[in-house]
Amino acid sequence: MISINTRINGFQRYNKGRKIKAIHFHADKAAFFFKVIPYLLHSNYSDLPGFIDQPDCPYGIHQFLPETLPDISIFNLYFPESTALSARKGPNISSTPCIHSLKIIGSIGTIAQTEKSDCDYWVSIRHKEIGEDGLNLLEKKCRLIEKWAAEYDHEIYFFLMDIDQTRENSFSSDAEDESAGSALKLLLKDELFRTHILVSGKMPLWWLIPPGLTSKQYSDYVSRLISTKQINPDNYIDLGYLSEIPREEIFGACLWQMNKALDSPFKSVIKFAYLELLLDQKSSDVPLLSNKIKQLVTFPEQLANSREMIKLEEIDPYLLLAREIVTFYRNDKTLRKEEKFIRQCLYLKAVSGMKSQETKHLSGSMALMQQWDLLPDQHEKLTGFHTWSFKRQVKIGARIHDYLIETYKRLRLILKTFQNETGVTITERDISILGRKLYTFYDKKNHKINYLRTISRDIMVRAHLTFHITKTGDEIFFYVFEGEHDIESLKANKNLLIKKDTCLLELLAWLLVNGIIDKKTTFHLTPTYLPIVLADIQSFADILIQIFPKLNFARISTEDLLEEERIVQALVVINFDKKPVKSSSTLQSAIISVNSYGEYFIHHYDTLAQLKNAMSVLLTRHLISRWNNNLEIYIPSQPEQYHIKTMINLN
Repeated sequence: MISINTRINGFQRYNKGRKIKAIHFHADKAAFFFKVIPYLLHSNYSDLPGFIDQPDCPYGIHQFLPETLPDISIFNLYFPESTALSARKGPNISSTPCIHSLKIIGSIGTIAQTEKSDCDYWVSIRHKEIGEDGLNLLEKKCRLIEKWAAEYDHEIYFFLMDIDQTRENSFSSDAEDESAGSALKLLLKDELFRTHILVSGKMPLWWLIPPGLTSKQYSDYVSRLISTKQINPDNYIDLGYLSEIPREEIFGACLWQMNKALDSPFKSVIKFAYLELLLDQKSSDVPLLSNKIKQLVTFPEQLANSREMIKLEEIDPYLLLAREIVTFYRNDKTLRKEEKFIRQCLYLKAVSGMKSQETKHLSGSMALMQQWDLLPDQHEKLTGFHTWSFKRQVKIGARIHDYLIETYKRLRLILKTFQNETGVTITERDISILGRKLYTFYDKKNHKINYLRTISRDIMVRAHLTFHITKTGDEIFFYVFEGEHDIESLKANKNLLIKKDTCLLELLAWLLVNGIIDKKTTFHLTPTYLPIVLADIQSFADILIQIFPKLNFARISTEDLLEEERIVQALVVINFDKKPVKSSSTLQSAIISVNSYGEYFIHHYDTLAQLKNAMSVLLTRHLISRWNNNLEIYIPSQPEQYHIKTMINLN
């Protein structure tokens, strides 16, 4: 019989191994995630980020250990002017900490971690201990820390989760909005158990409860552990049990993954395949992968044979999921044709963002992928996909979106075979929210700047772009190529063309919306007879990047999607082509705008009267104006700039 202490030791070794993988991937980020952030949650000092000047503000983490503190070099890097360490009483540390457990969920510490991976913290608290006011103050503290972290290019999110509600699978927090409310409940808990790293605080009791029990058996087992004094319940958090999931919940998850695909299609391919695996099971309830991980970590005696054993330090939730998915596709005759594509996606997701294939934690994972036959054919050619040509990345991106749409159709057919008997947990409200996001991305409208169906907008940015202008008859064409070129090299590299357009404004706006340019992109321009110069392109791109930050579809507000669309930001561009302005009737202009659904539009105007009417509509219908800080006016440098400003009353 394996002792409780042995099981606890197994979890601690596994948890440490996940942290080490994160450190090997990016030591500075790991220090930030595992030391700086918990320190800020554990303290409330006046010159540290997240300070709340309220004596009743709850903070502090139970069982916060000294080794969790950032060392002097890390502290001085992030808080060079803070007096927290030198203060006589040290930082304000709560004697009554409110955070029982702080966990990271997701790809951190797995082979799927990338440079762009955000960090989601599951903050386990008890509402009844801190009250509504305390919850609001802690929420405010967390948002301040999130905002401060963004200044260092660390994308982090806190989800304040009530322990008792989590145990009952009732998530009424930001996590509900993140997961579309009713669309994900048990699957969200499965992801928690399957992927979490304990950063600080109490260990989840789930790791010490054998898989395969009923809810009643689970309760009895916990009671027996406590009554026999094998554990002290004050040292653990009980987030409830999970062994199976009703299939009717999965449809909502499918719809939600379609939404998540708009930002991270690789991840959604993997999760979609997992959902298809779950739905294909013949029983009404199907087992979850989290239990397999628990068996490997704390209940190895339940494994069918020794061949299933993996070293605790090498257990990777992502790879285990990949193995289950590939096996499922390989064994299903109707899906076997997709197996090659699935293995490519699994591999591309695994190596995306990797600085080097020589990282320490990657070697063991690659060996497992080889052993489990997960590597795609000629996988070496896929390794540098983030450096692929634009057209090659777009091609595989379109293939991914096609797969998601076709899989969604298959899952709907599967669902129809039993939904009349069981019902579906997703609500009409959720369908409205998620459906609207999909409509925003895929639908084409007049004057809309369309989204590309890409791998991920995070990797589409180009370091160098070359613009080339030609004239055929009376029509002018604007071309943009990836890379730095002169006219001769363009002739030899026509395959590097990204897009051509008859309007430079629309071309630049399209590049921005699809993540192809950012503040680090360097622009080049071949010789042209037009009065447009490279500085005009660069300055206009700078304005676009400043006014319209990259949109994250998963973060669009639920409230916005349930209301009628409205314009939230606009940019007026006047006489960009620098044509002679003889009168107000010859003034060329355009308005680029983004609405609350995440759709970008560009409208052109030929006269000053048309422009003023459009700006009046922006003000009266959408409250868009320079006084409300949601309207900018851009006039490129030109001899008539002062005259134009006078015409539109800017002087």
